[in-house]
This record gives sequence, C-alpha cells and structure tokens, in this order.
Amino acid sequence: MEKVIKWREELRSRAIELARQVAGKVQGTVFLVGSYARGDFMEDSDIDVLIIAQFTEPPHRRLMNLDVPPGVEVIALTVNEALNAVTKCYPIAQDIALGITLKDDLGITEKLISLAKACTNQSITTTNPT
Repeated sequence: MEKVIKWREELRSRAIELARQVAGKVQGTVFLVGSYARGDFMEDSDIDVLIIAQFTEPPHRRLMNLDVPPGVEVIALTVNEALNAVTKCYPIAQDIALGITLKDDLGITEKLISLAKACTNQSITTTNPT
C-alpha cells in the first residue's frame, strides 16, 4: 500500500511541476484544477491548468504562442469571464474552489475562491435540504 501512495504522490508532484512550468510562462492568475487538484487522478489523467489573464484575443487565439507540455490542458479566461463564471456558479467554480493556486499576479485568487466556495456551499444546500 505504501508503494501505491508513494507512486501517487510522485504522479501528483510531477503534475504540479508541469503546471508550474506553464504558470511561469504567463502573467496572470493560474490554478491547477481538475483531477490532480482534487486528488482523484488516474495515471492517464491530463493536467488541467486554468489561466486567468488580461487577454485581448478571442478565446481560440489566446494560447497560440504558449508552449504547453504534452498532457497539459489549458483553460484561458479573462478576469471578467472568471468572475462571471464564479458569480453565476458555472461548473468551473467548483474547480476554482478546489483548485491549487500556482500564482496570483492579478491579486484575485482570494475573491475568486470565496465566490466559488459560496457556489459549492449553495449546491450542497440545494441537494441536501434540511
């Protein structure tokens, strides 16, 4: 059992390192999200990185010049898009609430996580009424 735990810790450490490499290439707020952030990853899981930045390009052009390692999937949002997503409790809000902050050049992590956690609490209340 200890071998399995050590192996999973090594996989997660590798994923965090790859995500940090991506974070180091951009200016913005960056989260590791998805299965590696939640801890329910598998060996073949991709590494999901959320980049929130002052993008001016349309969504399909935001990452054209970003060199992303194999196995890393990047979601690129503007600050307004991210705030809108957590305010309206879109599914990405749960990812932000459970995510790992890799960098916060924009100083918005605390606000995003607070709004995202409110969504998570709201959905728990809705699904488990008292």
